[in-house]
Amino acid sequence: MSDTPSGHQNWTSGKVLQLYPGGGNHERTSDSVRASLNTFLNASGWSVDDLTPNQLHMLVGLMTERQNLLETVQSLNAALDQARDIADHDPLLPVYNRRAFMRELAKQISFCERYGTTVCLVYMDLDYFKALNDSLGHSTGDMALKSFVSIIKKHVRQSDLVGRMGGDEFAVLLLNAEEEQAAQKAGFFSDDLKEMEFGEASAAMTLDVSCGVAVWERGETPEHFIERADEAMYIQKRLKNKARA
Repeated sequence: MSDTPSGHQNWTSGKVLQLYPGGGNHERTSDSVRASLNTFLNASGWSVDDLTPNQLHMLVGLMTERQNLLETVQSLNAALDQARDIADHDPLLPVYNRRAFMRELAKQISFCERYGTTVCLVYMDLDYFKALNDSLGHSTGDMALKSFVSIIKKHVRQSDLVGRMGGDEFAVLLLNAEEEQAAQKAGFFSDDLKEMEFGEASAAMTLDVSCGVAVWERGETPEHFIERADEAMYIQKRLKNKARA
């Protein structure tokens, strides 16, 4: 600024305006540019009375532009968070998609590796889902998937992870849980699902779910953990098919 503040010979009289006063706190919580300007000046040992009209006008303009930039950044951050949330979740169901589930699974395994906690995985595949889809249509199939997810969420904690691994396959990661607890959850999923009917009453269909349970072993990768739970699920499905034959 070329103008000299009233009552001062020059800008080096002991008062220095800082771009981000207050110990590096860049966040401004004032409701107006005027309040932001006062905060800015006070933190640097200045007041509005120390400024000429030209200097005040320039600073108000700068603070207004800064406020606009902050609001733009906040808006962009909110949009980015929303985009990340959309990218992480299944387009039909309120659960993680496979990519996001595998990422979160890796994080939880790292935590378990570090602190020695236990974690169990329930891998599931719906029985008779293709027949239901073919007979009653995809809209009824979508309804069945949503109903099954509601069953899962009824029996898990907020800290547990739920993901759709593809088609009618789902996975649930139970934190700080033992194998017996995971098997009990799997039983709840199956029992509740078998009580539901889909389609018209005259031609209603029911579903079941095959579940495989695996307990994480120290040093095991997320991929191998998934493979073991998946194999346990297929063993149960084969036993069901054999019993029906």
